[in-house]
Amino acid sequence: MVTTILLSVLGLVLAFVLFQMFKPTPKPAISAAAPQALADSSVNLAQARKGDAISIVGAAADFSDLDFTVDRRSAYEANRRRWTDLSGDFRGNRVYLEVQSNPQLELMGLFDPRRLSLPDVGLSEDRLAELDERQDQAEMIEFEGQRFNYHSSREVGFFENETGEGEGLYRWLFRDPKSARLICVEKWEGQPFDVRLAVRVNPTDVTVYRAA
Repeated sequence: MVTTILLSVLGLVLAFVLFQMFKPTPKPAISAAAPQALADSSVNLAQARKGDAISIVGAAADFSDLDFTVDRRSAYEANRRRWTDLSGDFRGNRVYLEVQSNPQLELMGLFDPRRLSLPDVGLSEDRLAELDERQDQAEMIEFEGQRFNYHSSREVGFFENETGEGEGLYRWLFRDPKSARLICVEKWEGQPFDVRLAVRVNPTDVTVYRAA
């Protein structure tokens, strides 16, 4: 009799243990205060607003993710096309992500804090004027032993905080045909030439988290 009771108790214990091992694990509830990832980058990147968080896979100099909170949202305009400029702080440096969605989604990131001069990239003011006049994409420059092809040059309007009449500048772009790297040269009125290293960003590498 005692043996039968003992075996029954052991059987119940075993059944309970097996049930606990194999029962489905409930999904954790999502906190209302947690940031929500925006699903469609092709739409929502252009809709990102101040306070939203942006994460870009492997975009930091050490190939870690580059994460920043948008604290500035401005706009560019050229040839009747307008696009968004999202900016924030990453590791003590200001970074920028330009989002063009017409006719297709194109992203350009300015993540490298270095400020270069025209001689650093083998350019001069006369050479830039010549490239702008010819508009020949067969032209090229060299930087750090790598070839960058002339891509475009045009006048661009900048609208800080997407308001006002805008401020004009002239921009030249050069592309590395073997990678996503770019050289961006800008001339703002009354300012010296601004030379920055930029990069083309794959939209699938970007996630936007809406601020709570």
